[in-house]
Amino acid sequence: MKARSLGPIAGIALAVALLAPQSAQAQANASIQANADVQVQLTAVAGGDLDFGAVFPGTTRNVLPSDLGAGSFEITGAANAEVTVDLTLPANLVNGGNNLPITFGAGSAARNTTDDRGAATSFDPSAVETTRLHNGTGELYVYIGGSVSPAGQPNGTYSGTIQLTTAYTGN
Repeated sequence: MKARSLGPIAGIALAVALLAPQSAQAQANASIQANADVQVQLTAVAGGDLDFGAVFPGTTRNVLPSDLGAGSFEITGAANAEVTVDLTLPANLVNGGNNLPITFGAGSAARNTTDDRGAATSFDPSAVETTRLHNGTGELYVYIGGSVSPAGQPNGTYSGTIQLTTAYTGN
């Protein structure tokens, strides 16, 4: 018996049927949502300047973070969020071409989640500090002191800039 050949159209139809994906006999689907809770942006506001007042040659003047002359900043953001506090500190206070060295010790800065200098926790202002904002209000207060020792500088007003940078850590 002779085998019967398929016509060209029937052969193409058979090839397409064999190559076509087979539908599944049993199938299940599930979906989930992708969510993100965007928090409020951090803000930092400068409070009072670090003020040494009148200083005299040969006499060191110290301002502690708990003193009223200490500089201050207020940070506001998401309640209980972890943030970094990074202070850029000047090496000198300047009056024209004259420099007055300023120093910051390991405890020259302090932080508190309420505006209470006396109860603030001290930290080293030359290192980045990681802490949390107030768990209800989202506030953090930072205080900065330092020391100057005039020695031969001409009289006048000397100044420098202390810069605070803060950022969420994501924790």
